[in-house]
Amino acid sequence: MVLIKWRTVRENNKATENNKATENNKATENNKATENNKATENNKATENIKATENINKVRNRLRDETGSAIVEFVALAIPLFIPIFMYLNHFASVSGNEEIARVLAREGLRAYVASDSDYAGREVSAQALNVIADHLGLTHDEIQTLTARYDCTNQPCLSADGRIRLTISFVDHRTNRRIMASAQEHVSPWM
Repeated sequence: MVLIKWRTVRENNKATENNKATENNKATENNKATENNKATENNKATENIKATENINKVRNRLRDETGSAIVEFVALAIPLFIPIFMYLNHFASVSGNEEIARVLAREGLRAYVASDSDYAGREVSAQALNVIADHLGLTHDEIQTLTARYDCTNQPCLSADGRIRLTISFVDHRTNRRIMASAQEHVSPWM
């Protein structure tokens, strides 16, 4: 009977040890699971912090006004400059043709005054106007519309102490605008 008690005590001790071992294993597993959960939560928290930092960086970059002046210039100023450039280009073209008309009037009148008679003066002046107009870059159509009008204070025009005014006009083929210029010469009183 002692033997049986002893076996029973021994079996109870083994059962208690097994229970303790099982409890220890369960506690260890619970601790490991808790640690894993904490580690996972820490990793998630770290990832959330990094994601939040990245989002804040992007927001700050979007709020940053560096370079906004360039965008404003491109978006607002350039469309305003386009009409100005068009106007200046048109003005340069018209101004250039007006200068050509002034040169033609001056040189045509010099050719007229340097001739011997009114008839010869008109012929020499007409030839000079055609050559100079071609040399200055007028088109064939513009040269065809070229007109010269002579106004004299005395008759004949090449008489002593007279004034001669030559008015040149032609049609600019790009703008269909009539370009006019005048020049005036004084004939010497000792002619």
